[in-house]
Amino acid sequence: MLDPNRDPILKGNLSDPRLWDRIRLAALPASKAQHEFAQALAHVSDLPLLEAREVEEEYRRWLYLAAATDALRIPPEPVRKAWVIHNQSADYNEFCAEVLARPLPLDDGARKFGANGAYRRTLQAYLREFGTPPPRTIWQAAVTPRLPRWLTAHAAVFGFTGMVAWERGEPLILALGLAMSLAIYGLDLYGAHLGRARRGFGADLSEDLSYFLNESGGR
Repeated sequence: MLDPNRDPILKGNLSDPRLWDRIRLAALPASKAQHEFAQALAHVSDLPLLEAREVEEEYRRWLYLAAATDALRIPPEPVRKAWVIHNQSADYNEFCAEVLARPLPLDDGARKFGANGAYRRTLQAYLREFGTPPPRTIWQAAVTPRLPRWLTAHAAVFGFTGMVAWERGEPLILALGLAMSLAIYGLDLYGAHLGRARRGFGADLSEDLSYFLNESGGR
C-alpha cells in the first residue's frame, strides 16, 4: 500500500480527487505467504521488484481512469497482468464496490474493434488527469489488436470451400464451409467458457497464480 502521507500526483486536474484518494490508499491482495501485491506481480511477470512496484502504481492510475468514466479504458499489457492477478483474488468484487464504487469486470479491450482509438483516448485521459505523460517503459505507444483465435481458421475454411464451390458450381459446398466455420467458432466459445470456469477470463499467466494468490482474500 502507498504511503498515506505522500500523494504522488503533484500536478494535473483530477476530475474526482476522492476516487483517487481511495484507490491510491487501498490495500491490494497479499499472497498466501503474506507477500505484498507488488511481490506477487514481480513473481508472475518475472520483473524486478522495483519495476513491479512501478507497474502497481500505474495499475492504480489505470483503475482511476477506468472507474472515473463509462468510456472504454484499455490498459497496457504490464498493467493488464496486474489486473488479472487482482481480479483472481477473492475480494476483487468487494474492492470494486467499496473503492471504485462500480463494478469493473475483467475483459480484454484489445480484442474489440476500435481498440487503438480507445487506447489513444486512455493515454489522453492519463495526461489530462495526472498532468504528465504515462511512462513509456510501461505504456506502449499503441496496442496491437488481438484477433479472435477462431478468425484464422474461419477464414481458411470459408475461403477454401468458397473457391471449391465457385470452381465446381456447387453452392452446397459453400454452405458446408459456413457450417464448419460456425462449428469452429462454437468450439472456441465453449473452450473459453471452460477456461473461465477453471481459471477466470483471460488468465493466460503462470499457473503459479493458483498457489501464489491467497484464495481467502487475505491482505
